[in-house]
Amino acid sequence: MTSRIPQQPPPGRRFEESDPAPVASQGHQPVAPAYGSAPFHTPATFYGAREPAVANVASGVAFLAGVWLALAPFALDYAPAAEGLEGYWHDIVIGAAIAVLALVRSLAPRHLPELSLVNVALGVWLVFAPIVLGYEPWPGSTTAAVNNVVVGGVVVAMGLLSAMATYRRRRRNESEGEL
Repeated sequence: MTSRIPQQPPPGRRFEESDPAPVASQGHQPVAPAYGSAPFHTPATFYGAREPAVANVASGVAFLAGVWLALAPFALDYAPAAEGLEGYWHDIVIGAAIAVLALVRSLAPRHLPELSLVNVALGVWLVFAPIVLGYEPWPGSTTAAVNNVVVGGVVVAMGLLSAMATYRRRRRNESEGEL
């Protein structure tokens, strides 16, 4: 039975170097920081460096833009008439794709910066989609076209910002020898 009273260290040894914990049944002493001391690791030790906040925020904005694009046919009421079917389903599918890619990217901003570049390509497609798909004059065509161009511009800007922040951070970490 061991006593809970702190023992005096042997002569010639400092108190921090004493070994108050008994050896476990596995044959080694458990590793735990002393009470009140800093932990052995920080989140930066596990992940290599802090997550780039700019990439995280930019991906979050791109996520919101994708959700808006997917909900825009309902919110702006460009109904799926026979003439406007391509614009209706186009916005739902592309908006969902942008939202999913941006969500994955915002959850892990240091990893997969290529997803931001895919979002940039989808944003460029959104800007030119009304011309390429040839939105026929239907009651919601102007609203859908303007919405696509604005959301496409936001997605391009946020995707470039997110990818650029991550690649810049990687280059800096590689030059410092952290990665």
